[in-house]
Amino acid sequence: MKKYRLKLVVAFLGGSLFLASCGNNSESDKEVHQHNEEMKDSHGDHDHSGVNKDRELSNNTGKVKGDLSFILDDYFSLNKNLVQDDASGAAIASESLISSLKGLKTTELSDDQQKEMDEIMESALENAEHISQNSGNIKHQREHLVSLSIDIKDLIAIVGASQKLYEDFCPMADNNNGAIWISNNEAIRNPYMGSKMPECGKISRIIN
Repeated sequence: MKKYRLKLVVAFLGGSLFLASCGNNSESDKEVHQHNEEMKDSHGDHDHSGVNKDRELSNNTGKVKGDLSFILDDYFSLNKNLVQDDASGAAIASESLISSLKGLKTTELSDDQQKEMDEIMESALENAEHISQNSGNIKHQREHLVSLSIDIKDLIAIVGASQKLYEDFCPMADNNNGAIWISNNEAIRNPYMGSKMPECGKISRIIN
């Protein structure tokens, strides 16, 4: 009987620690397992886990070289819809994001920075288009948000931003590989987990 109770305690503690990694102890093991399976399904034949994670950028002088406010507003709207599990709203926000990306004007970029910008914009537009075209497939939208968020991060690194931003990290996103997203709010609202685990994650750094 003592051995049986010990096994139960160990199992309980192990599950609690696993859930605590996302800062949400209220989720059941069944929900976590279901989430993991959904994240695996969402990748299917579209594994973009290494598309732009190793992108190297030139050093930024710190001067703002363009207005990212419209792009960021659309990106935040996209994330907000995904937090609410609203795939249709996410698609609409992404359509607006595409227009904002195409309308971006920058100044004083070096040749290397311009080359990097072209690469970032090509990737960002491709990811945004996938999200806008999949209003009925929120799993696919979240898959492309992984890469899109890195595009937005790198865009900020080159162009700069005039507002305080947060780089958030979720260890369970992208099939437990972990993924970032950019936020303008200190509170964690996770677009990868949505309503199941909206507070999963942590702030990894403050931008500006």
